[in-house]
Amino acid sequence: MRQSLFAVALAAMPLTLAAQTATAYDFMALGVGTMPCRYWLSTPQLEGEGNAWLLGWWSALNSRNNNHWVGGHTDGFGITMAIRRECREHPDKLLMNAVDAVFHKMESPPR
Repeated sequence: MRQSLFAVALAAMPLTLAAQTATAYDFMALGVGTMPCRYWLSTPQLEGEGNAWLLGWWSALNSRNNNHWVGGHTDGFGITMAIRRECREHPDKLLMNAVDAVFHKMESPPR
């Protein structure tokens, strides 16, 4: 009996360790934004799809933020170009994480 309990505990250990290293999100993301930046910039079609996706993601971030006007000093093209710069510096970063990084930079600009 003790051996079978030990075997069950041993078998469950990898699941426990995996659960601790997994990242939990409080949302579900779909589309090109869940792909790396290099994917977004790989073809004109994907670039167009990504441009539309990232502006929608940006709008959603603004709707959940206390300051609903992050990026209000520029326009959609300016926001897209800032994200493109972030992606060129970090091509393996997920597009949604690149958008988040630029959003937080614009939310709290250096003084």
